[in-house]
Amino acid sequence: MKKFAKVISVMAVIAVIAATAIRFIAPSLFFGYMYPFNRIKGNVSISVDGKYISLSDCEISCSKSGKSEKVRINGSKIKNRAGEYGKYLYTVRCDDAEFQFYIYQANCWNCEDFDVSFSVDTAKQTVSCTGWSRGLEENGSKEEKKSLDETVSLEGTDGICIDGV
Repeated sequence: MKKFAKVISVMAVIAVIAATAIRFIAPSLFFGYMYPFNRIKGNVSISVDGKYISLSDCEISCSKSGKSEKVRINGSKIKNRAGEYGKYLYTVRCDDAEFQFYIYQANCWNCEDFDVSFSVDTAKQTVSCTGWSRGLEENGSKEEKKSLDETVSLEGTDGICIDGV
């Protein structure tokens, strides 16, 4: 039994070393096929007409190419797997207000991190977004944070792009 445990331990160590080496040698392979975590994740704060709204009091959905994607909410953080190329459209509904924002995955292995604040003005029918976002460079290193400061109408738009593309 001890021999079996030693063999398993050695195999596990070799697998971790191999995955770490691939992460730095071939980041697109690592992030495209081996990365086990959420690829889109960030902090979100929302206010409607100056009143702070907790994410737990909002309904947040995500779709990509018409297919529903699972969104995980934990406190002020949202996350989803987003392992494919394309546009991920989020719809937020809270306090009789609804707005959209999206993240465009430029490749299947990108990981997007962000910290944004949305402010909805129901009288003006606008939503403003401030904050930052950051993805990955082609070599797998983190990009510089890109500042976000945009205001759009609540009607007739796809919402605010928060990935800086």
